[in-house]
Amino acid sequence: MKNLIQYVILLLVVTMALYYNAIAQDSSADTSKNIIHWHSLSDYPDSNGVAGAFVGTHNNVLLMGGGANFPSAMPGKGGEKVFYNTIHILQQDSASYNWHTSPGLTLPDSLAYGATVSTENGIILIGGTDGKTVSSKVYRLQWEPDSKSIDIENLPSLPKPLAFMDVGFIDNTIYVAGGQHSMNDPEATKIFWKLDISKEEDLQWEELHPWPGPSRILPIAAAQYKGDTPYFFLFSGRNLNADGSMNILNDAYRYNIKEQKWNVLGDVGHNLPDSSRSVMGASALPSGDSHILVFGGDSGDALMERLELITQMDSLRNQMQVLPSSRQQDIKQQIEAFELKLTDNLTQENPFSKNVLSYHTITDSWDNVGQLPNPPPVTTTAVKWNDQIILPSGETRPGVRTPEVWQGTIDSRTPQFGWVNYSALGLYAIILIGMGFYFSHREDATDDYFLAGNRIPWWAAGISIYATQLSAITFISTPVLAYADNWIVFIAYFTIFLMAPVVIYFYLPFFRRLNVTSAYEYLEKRFHLAVRLFGSVSFILFQLGRMSVVVFLPALTLTAILDMNIYAAIILMGVLAIIYTTLGGIEAVIWSDVLQVFILVSGIIYSLYFIINYVGGLEIVYTTALEHDKLQLFDFSFSFTSLATWSIFLGSFALQFGPYTTDQAVIQRYLTTRDEKSAADSIWTNGIISIPTGFLFFALGTCLYVFYKLNPDFLSVGMQNDQVFPLFIGQQLPMGYAGLLIAGIFSASMSSLDSSMHSISTVATVDFYERFVPASTENARLNLARWVTVLTGVLGTLIACLLASFPIQSLYFFFQEIIGLLSSALAGIFILGIFTKRTHGTGALIGAIISLIVLYIVKFHTPIHFYIYPLIGIPVCVFSGYFISYLFPDHGKKLEGLTYRTLVTKRDEN
Repeated sequence: MKNLIQYVILLLVVTMALYYNAIAQDSSADTSKNIIHWHSLSDYPDSNGVAGAFVGTHNNVLLMGGGANFPSAMPGKGGEKVFYNTIHILQQDSASYNWHTSPGLTLPDSLAYGATVSTENGIILIGGTDGKTVSSKVYRLQWEPDSKSIDIENLPSLPKPLAFMDVGFIDNTIYVAGGQHSMNDPEATKIFWKLDISKEEDLQWEELHPWPGPSRILPIAAAQYKGDTPYFFLFSGRNLNADGSMNILNDAYRYNIKEQKWNVLGDVGHNLPDSSRSVMGASALPSGDSHILVFGGDSGDALMERLELITQMDSLRNQMQVLPSSRQQDIKQQIEAFELKLTDNLTQENPFSKNVLSYHTITDSWDNVGQLPNPPPVTTTAVKWNDQIILPSGETRPGVRTPEVWQGTIDSRTPQFGWVNYSALGLYAIILIGMGFYFSHREDATDDYFLAGNRIPWWAAGISIYATQLSAITFISTPVLAYADNWIVFIAYFTIFLMAPVVIYFYLPFFRRLNVTSAYEYLEKRFHLAVRLFGSVSFILFQLGRMSVVVFLPALTLTAILDMNIYAAIILMGVLAIIYTTLGGIEAVIWSDVLQVFILVSGIIYSLYFIINYVGGLEIVYTTALEHDKLQLFDFSFSFTSLATWSIFLGSFALQFGPYTTDQAVIQRYLTTRDEKSAADSIWTNGIISIPTGFLFFALGTCLYVFYKLNPDFLSVGMQNDQVFPLFIGQQLPMGYAGLLIAGIFSASMSSLDSSMHSISTVATVDFYERFVPASTENARLNLARWVTVLTGVLGTLIACLLASFPIQSLYFFFQEIIGLLSSALAGIFILGIFTKRTHGTGALIGAIISLIVLYIVKFHTPIHFYIYPLIGIPVCVFSGYFISYLFPDHGKKLEGLTYRTLVTKRDEN
C-alpha cells in the first residue's frame, strides 16, 4: 500500500507541474460568433421565388407548397399578387439536391401565410389566405416515396379562419398564436389555440388563455424546454388596430405548458449592445435543450417610414383638391419628392435584418450568433432537415422574392482542449491501469477478488460507497438541476443520511453475520432458490441498464469538450474500466473511487471560487440568483405530477432502499471492511459526506446560471443542458487542471461502470456458478469472475453506444426513473424477508410481480411523477406478498436468525 501511495503521489506531482507550467496560457473562450455556415442548394423551381409558403419535412424530403409572389410587376406598378397551390419536393440524391414536381402534386387550395408543423406522421398545414379570404382548413400531407405521391388528409378545422400567425410544436401538441381572421378587416388577434395530435380518435382544437400583451400578426413562436418543463415562446410581430393604426412590437412572453401560465420576458435582444428590436416576419427553430434560433426579421423601420410617406402624400393630395391651380405645382413637387423617397424605401438593398439571434430559455438572454446570406429573407419557414437548417425562398424586399434555398450548418465551436489537458487525461488513465496492475498481484482467490480480503479501511469503503452512487450522472447532471431550475431537489440528499441508521441497525447484521458474498444468498436462506435467482437476475438487468447510462453521459461530455466521436469516447472508457477492474478486482475499484472523489470535490470547489471571482463576488451571485427565483428550496404544493417537496423527500427516502439495501455493488463494500463496526462506520461516512457535497453540487449549478446569465455569449448554441459544466471546464478552467477534472469525470463514470461490472461478476460467479457447481475449484471461480467482468464491460459499452442514438431530455431524471421502476420490487422482497415471519417465497415473488405490473401501468398510463414510483412500488410488493402469504400460509421454513425478530431473539440469548 505504501508503494502504491508513493506511486500515485508522484504521478499527481507530475500532473500539477504540467498545470502550473500552462496556467499562464489564455483559457478564455473565443467569443467571436458566426456559428452557422451557409451554402446554396438548388434554387426553387419558380424563378420568382415565393413568400409565405408552407414548408416541412417528411420521409426524408423537404416539401414546399403554396406561397405567393408578384410574377408580372412590382406592387404599386400594376403588379398583382398571385397565390399558388403547387407543391414542390426537394430530394437529396447522393451529394446533390434536386426538386421534383408533377401536375398531381397540388394543395386543395391556393394559399400562403399560414403555418406548418413537421411531425413523424406527416406535415400539417394550418390556415392561410388566398389574398381575398382567410382559410380555417387544416391538412396533413404525407409523402409516399415509392409512388412519389402525396396523401392529403383533412384534420379538424380551426375554430376561426386564421392567417399570418405562427406555431410551436412540442410533446405532440401544436400551439397557434396571433394572426388575423379577415383580409377585408385585417385586425390582429390574440388567438391562442392548441391541438393534441396524439389523440387521433378525438382530435379537436382547444382555446387557451392568451398572453398578457397586445394582439399581433407575423409573430415569432417556438416551443422549447426550460429545464425539464416545456414552454411556448412568443416574440415580436406587429399590431394592427381596427382604426388602421399599427405598432411594431419587440416584446416577448413564455407560456408554462404544465401550469398553463404566462410570464412576461425581457424584450427581444434586451441584453444586447444595440438593445431590443423587432424581428417580425422572421423564422424560429428550437436548437438543443434550451436555445431558440431566430433568423433575420423586419425591424419595422422601413415599414413605418413607408406608412408615414404614404400618409403625407395622401394629405398633400387632399390639399391639392382645395387649393387654386397656382399653388398646386408646389404640392406636386413635394409629392414627387415623397415618391422618390418611397421608391428608395422600396428598392433599398437588404431592408431586413441579417442577424441570426439565439435566445436561451434558462437565462432569458439573447446573443447574436451569425449572419444570414445576402439577401436575407423574411416570411419563410426555417426547418431542420437531417441535422441541417434549411431556409427556402422568402421575401427579400417589399414585393420581391428570392428563389434561393440555403442550407446552414451549426458550428459547435468546441473549445481547444490543448496538449496539456490531453496529457493530464492520459496520465490519469495510466494511473488507473497502474492501480489495476498493482492490485492484481494480491488477487489470489475469489475472497480477495470479491471482498479484498477484508483489508479495506472503513473511511475508504465509505468514500467508495459514495463514489459508487455518485457517478458522472451526479457530478454533471445534479448542478444542472439548480442551473436550469432551483434547489427543490436538494432535500433528497438528506434522505441518504437518514438511511444510514436504517441500514446499520436493520440490514447490515444479516449481510455480515450470515457470512455471505452476494446479498442474494440471504434471499435463498430466507425464502428459497427461486427468490435468490429473481434477485440476482433483476440486479444484473438493472446494472446493465445503469452501466449504459453512466458511460453514455460522460461520453457526451467528452464530445462537448474534445473533438471526439461519441462512440469512440464510450468505447475508450469501457476499455479502460475493463482493464483495471479485471486486473485489480474490488481493491482497484475502491481505491480508484477514493482518488476520483478527491479530484471531483476539489474541482467543484475550485470552479465555485473561479465563478464567484469572475462575476465580481458572492453578493452578485446571490442577488442575481435571488432575483430570478433560482434559490427556491421548498414547494409545498400537493401534486402527484410535478416536483414537490413532499414527493421528493418521501420518494427519495423510499428510493434509497434500492441501492443501500438490495444493490450488490453497494452491499459488497459493507463486506470489504474488517468487521461489522467498521462497516457501520463506512455507512455513516457515506451518509455524512452526502449532504455537504450535495450542497456544493447545487451551489455550483446556481453559480453556473449566474455566470452564463451574465455571459450568454459563452454558451454553445444547440448544446444539451447536461453539457453546461463540461463546457465551463473546457472554456474557463486553466490548462492542465481542466484536463485533470475531465479525467475525474471520466473516472466517475468508470467508477460506476467498474462497480457494476465487478458486482455482476460477483453475482454471476456466486449465485450461479458456485451455487450450481459447488465442486468447482477456487482457480476456476476466479478465472470465471474475470471473464464475466470482461464480457459485462463489453455488453454495457455496446448498450451505451445504442443509447447514444436516443435523445433524453434530462439524464439525471431518466436515471432516477429507471431506479424507481426497477428497484422497488427487489426492495420490497428484502423488507418482507427481514421484517415479516409469515411471508414465504411464493408470496414474495407474486408481490414483486404485482409491483412490476402496477409500476408499468403507472409509468405508461398515468401522469404521476417518477419520484412517487417507489412510494407505490415498494408498498404494493410488501402488502401483496404478505397478503398472498397470509391467504396461503407455509410454515415449513425455519427462520432462526433470518428475520429481524429472530435476530433480536438470538442476540438476547447470547
